[in-house]
Amino acid sequence: MKKLIGLILGGVLFASTNDATMVFLTIYPGARAVGMGGAFVSIGEDATALYYNPGAIAFFEKNEVTLQHSNWLTALWPDMYYEFLGFVRPIPQYGNIGVHGVYLTTGETEAQLEDGTVIARFRNFDFTAGISYGIKFKEKLGIGFTLKTVYSFLAPDWLVRKIYPETGGGGAALSYAFDSGILYKFDFPKGLQFGASILHIGPSVKFTKKGGDRDPLPYTLKAGFSYRPIYTQSHKIIMAAEITKVIVNLFEDLKEEGYKEVWKDTWRNIGIEYTYYDFISARIGRFEDYAGRRVGWTFGGGLIFKSFIFDVGVDSDIYSFETDNYRFSIGYKF
Repeated sequence: MKKLIGLILGGVLFASTNDATMVFLTIYPGARAVGMGGAFVSIGEDATALYYNPGAIAFFEKNEVTLQHSNWLTALWPDMYYEFLGFVRPIPQYGNIGVHGVYLTTGETEAQLEDGTVIARFRNFDFTAGISYGIKFKEKLGIGFTLKTVYSFLAPDWLVRKIYPETGGGGAALSYAFDSGILYKFDFPKGLQFGASILHIGPSVKFTKKGGDRDPLPYTLKAGFSYRPIYTQSHKIIMAAEITKVIVNLFEDLKEEGYKEVWKDTWRNIGIEYTYYDFISARIGRFEDYAGRRVGWTFGGGLIFKSFIFDVGVDSDIYSFETDNYRFSIGYKF
């Protein structure tokens, strides 16, 4: 539970990261992907592809559902958790469709006045839900699109009006966004894939009714390669590398700060996965976000039992403070 005085509440309402708001959209879902350092745009082999690259769902041949739970950054807020749910359904000869949802909450919040008087208790949260379509061309190229709604609730309207009457209220924002992506499978060398996506493109929002600037969504570009040097019935190895860039004000940043600073604020993701007899998997990855001080190794593993897939991913070590950050996923193909 968080205890917030008026000034802290104001900071939560009006702060932004990378000149963007609704930054929960940049949190990576899926235990498998996180175990590989988030390098998943060129893989997209489970339903979290709906987040990373909707073009990847074009290659799905079975229905698949994925559910992920994570107690998120418990060192900051013990009650915070993060959920992902995705479902993909192939429609032969017409392409594939999918739906997904993301939910993040920091738990119950107490708003206090300067003298410690509690004036409100509420649960703030972020939510997005989308529908996707992917289609395959000549067995090599997948193209996909997502349309989604995005909602963020930070505080009740009456509370914002009480503490900041000049704003006329607010505390919540609603928008919509568009994603698109491609996945290409090379003939040579066999096992090489390229993926790219552009995510969270939509109208800017603001959390107050009067005054204040509108903040953009975290427009994001992802691009990378994966390679399968060994891919037999008994042993499978996948290696992946990619970059992720929040491209809000990209050209202004290049002009004012230069290429080196922009590259410093570009996230780098690499990962390796080994699977033995389609039964057990082990993963290791590395995530680098030097501007955000998130640098370190990630780990994970999984078990496959008939049509069920169980995965765990850990990225606790990338943070500059001690915390537990585990993602647990369960998938089912049918």
